[in-house]
Amino acid sequence: MHSPLSSSRRRVIAATALCAVLSPVASIAASTSRALVDVRIAGIAVNNPYLPPSTEQKTNGPLGYAIHLGTFQAELEKAGFRFAAFQGFPRTAAALLALNAKESEVAMTGDSPAVLSRARGDRQRVVYVGRPDADAWVIGRKDGPATLEQLRGHKVGALFGSIFDYYARNVFETLGIQKNVSYAQLQVSAALPALQRGDLDAYVTAPATAALWQSRYGLPVIAKASTSYPQWQTTSVATTRQDFLDANPGFPQAFWSGLKTGIDAIERDPKAYLAWEAQATGLPLDVVQATVRTDFSDTAIAPEGLTAIQRLLDFQLRSGAAKAPFVVQDWVAK
Repeated sequence: MHSPLSSSRRRVIAATALCAVLSPVASIAASTSRALVDVRIAGIAVNNPYLPPSTEQKTNGPLGYAIHLGTFQAELEKAGFRFAAFQGFPRTAAALLALNAKESEVAMTGDSPAVLSRARGDRQRVVYVGRPDADAWVIGRKDGPATLEQLRGHKVGALFGSIFDYYARNVFETLGIQKNVSYAQLQVSAALPALQRGDLDAYVTAPATAALWQSRYGLPVIAKASTSYPQWQTTSVATTRQDFLDANPGFPQAFWSGLKTGIDAIERDPKAYLAWEAQATGLPLDVVQATVRTDFSDTAIAPEGLTAIQRLLDFQLRSGAAKAPFVVQDWVAK
C-alpha cells in the first residue's frame, strides 16, 4: 500500500505540472513577439511650437493621423511588423540618406528627392505613390509683381531641387520667361525678411507657409499650382530598401493597409482631421482649412501619380539633375 503524498510534495508536483503547461505558451508568446519586424519611418517632422517640447517626433498627413489614432500600428502588427519610431528630418533628402544607411526601413518623401536618389542607383523601391496634388504657392512682396508673367526681370526664390523649384522653372519655361528670371536659393526662414525688405520679388513655397504670411504680414499670393498650372504638381511617395523588401515581401500591403486607415478616418470625419492638423502643427485652423487636402487616392499606387513622376524624371534628366534614366513602372514594388 502506497503512503499518501505529503502536502509539500503535492505542491511541488502541481507547480511542476503547471510550469510544463505554461512553458510552451510563454515560448509561443516570446516567439511571436520576436517575430515582429521593426519598422522605422523617416520623413519630415512637425511640431506645435505653442506646446511643451516633446521627445517623440511626429509627422502629419494621413500617415501621421493613422499613427495618432493607433490604427497604423494595429494593421502592421496583424501582418507581422511593429511600428518602432518616426524619425524626423528637416528635409526629405535626409530621410532618404537614413533609409540608404539602414537607419530606417521607410522614407516618406516628396517625389523629387526620391527620383533623384533612384536615378543615382540607390536600391530602393516604391510602396506608395499618391495623387499629384502637392501644391506650390507663389507669394510676392508688397507692391510687387502681381502675376506670373510680371515676374519677368525679377528675382524669385525657392529651395533648389525642391518641388517648388520644379514648379517655378516649368512655369517660367511655359511662359517663355525662364531666361529673364533671376533665381535665388533661399530657405524659408530667410525668404520672409527678404520679401519684407524688398530684396526678393517672389518666393515659391508650401501653401500653409504662404497662407500664414498672407494672413500675418499682408503679403500677396501671386499664383497657386493647383489653379494655374496643375500639370506641374507633384506627389508624395513612400520608399523602402530592396534588401528589406526581399526579406519582407508582405510589407507593401501591410504599409498600405495601415496608411489606408488614416485615409478612411479622414474621409469619415474631415473636420476632426483638420482640427488635429492644426493642433499638431500649431497653424491657425483657418490656415489649415484653406491649405490642407482631405481627399486622397484609394489605391496604394495612383496611376496619375506615376504619370507625374515620369514627367518629373524627364525634367530632371533634361536639366542634368538626374544622373540616369530608369523605368518608373519597374520602380514600384510588386
